[in-house]
Amino acid sequence: MSAGLTLFDERLARLNKAIRLEPVDRVPVVYMGLAFSPRYMGMPMSKYVVDGDAALEAGLATADRLGDVDGFNTFPGWIVRYDLTGLWLSRIALPGQELPEDSLWQVREAEVMTEDDYDAILDQGWPAFLEGYLPRVIDMDEFLAYDAWYNNALPAAMDRARERGYPSVAVGGTTIPFEPLCGGRSMPTFFADLYRRPEKVKAVMDVMLPHMIELGISSAAPDYAPGLWVGGWRAASAMLAPRIWDKLVFPYYVQIVEAMHAQGLVSVLHLDQDWTRDLARLRELPAGSCILNPDGMTDVRKAKEILGDRMAIMGDVPATLFAAGTPDDIFAYVRDLVRDVGPTGLILCPGCDAPINTKPENMEAFVAAAHEFGVTASA
Repeated sequence: MSAGLTLFDERLARLNKAIRLEPVDRVPVVYMGLAFSPRYMGMPMSKYVVDGDAALEAGLATADRLGDVDGFNTFPGWIVRYDLTGLWLSRIALPGQELPEDSLWQVREAEVMTEDDYDAILDQGWPAFLEGYLPRVIDMDEFLAYDAWYNNALPAAMDRARERGYPSVAVGGTTIPFEPLCGGRSMPTFFADLYRRPEKVKAVMDVMLPHMIELGISSAAPDYAPGLWVGGWRAASAMLAPRIWDKLVFPYYVQIVEAMHAQGLVSVLHLDQDWTRDLARLRELPAGSCILNPDGMTDVRKAKEILGDRMAIMGDVPATLFAAGTPDDIFAYVRDLVRDVGPTGLILCPGCDAPINTKPENMEAFVAAAHEFGVTASA
């Protein structure tokens, strides 16, 4: 540890150097394994999904056990049902309630949002519409109690992580309007809407966007984490016709990223699925304003080639490798990733999220490989 720096400060400085594309002493390695943590620490999944304090401790204890990780991709203290409902506008089934005790939670997506709801959003605005919509998919007394708990508990939770030496790359987050609309309408119905009524969908998105931006800014914690999560899972360019993507997806990312950048916040572009086709479009975003966080499907080497002078890359060890691979597979993947994508501008991390069935020896190998191959001659 450098003289005068706490372990937290040293790790955060390493992360910030990687984000700024500066030389590092070691390629930083961060943990992401929301469902893996309780399994690894022997905590019932039914407890983990309803107890934010327990979820935080499971994440911190996992990081301690794995060894010298530089922090978390996203902050590990959360309560599953309430966080996911806001993203998907769908009912969430939990282990120990609707599901078996130690199973993974499920998003039960259905066509809950109607075609008439588009007009309701245009008439009422997004916050008023949400107030009326959410009781369709969640118990509002519980939801409001969670909101109060989160606002009161988060500062102390971040202090707890800081004392243990763990920054996060991101706290809080938002997404583009496309994603909650897709969840609320259901994917097949919403994709049909994109072709049948694109102008109305765009008008609704334009009403929603200022509130999505406000959500991101208000949920960030820049003294603890440099970035905030900006998600994308159904909006990947590989899943949409270019004319749809150009009109109803990318312009909204641009506006969110530019707004966050104006606030001094780094947007962690958590982009699931394959974004290879439109990587060059990401060069339109302000330099240094983003981290590209793919899930193993985007060509990460092409991303380095196209974006390596514009934004850091965080990832991208695939979920399949954690679940079905071997420690030797993990070592080889990390070795090649550091060689081809690092050492500058790279933060090693599971792609998207390590799955619930991650083999413990594979997660341990991931951290060990990061230390073996990530050390550089630079400082």
